[in-house]
Amino acid sequence: MEQEQLEKGQPSMEVPVNPRRKVRKRGINDYLTNFVKNIGADVRWYYDVRLWSPLIVVLLILVLVLSGQQKKALQEQLLAMEETVITPAATDAVIETESTIAPVAPVNQEAEALARLADTVGNGRSDNVKIIIMWVAINRSEDQANGYGKSLLEEISRPNQWQGYNENMGYSDNTYELAKQVLETKERGGLRPLDSDMLWFVLNNDGSITVRDKFSVAAGQKWDEKTVY
Repeated sequence: MEQEQLEKGQPSMEVPVNPRRKVRKRGINDYLTNFVKNIGADVRWYYDVRLWSPLIVVLLILVLVLSGQQKKALQEQLLAMEETVITPAATDAVIETESTIAPVAPVNQEAEALARLADTVGNGRSDNVKIIIMWVAINRSEDQANGYGKSLLEEISRPNQWQGYNENMGYSDNTYELAKQVLETKERGGLRPLDSDMLWFVLNNDGSITVRDKFSVAAGQKWDEKTVY
């Protein structure tokens, strides 16, 4: 009875449903809110090695490939710099070195023989004296009246003709150049310092040389002579 009275006498606490009110749909904010609330429960899949290992391997491969490409590109740049900078410089140095090497002229045998004769016979004397010695040798090679007249090389190498001559001795470059000038004067018919009949000479103690046109004279005769210092 009490229960019936309560049911009849007390109003019901149930809220009546308004049939016109629509149920609100869940939007993106609700999903985000629900995701944040439950992120603690779902966080474990972030640390799953089986899930991330393929991606990590792919990233490592990309890093290695990119590093290799960068290294190769850097090597190509350095090689290009060496080709454009170092190689031309080295080539220029080789060309310059080759251009500075002058061709060696062949030795003039007559000039060599005259230079050796002058430097050995006229050792320690002036260039003027050495030139006179050379012209005496040339005069002998052209003379036909006094037992000479052989070639210049033969007259120079004739034994017992030149005091102090040694065919095994050397000669200076300066005397060699003087000998070439003497031969050039001879070839072009230039002015000679001696007459053609001056075939003998004496080396004086004062460093001079006296040339003459006779080896010896009879009593009462004279010879023509010339002294050069």
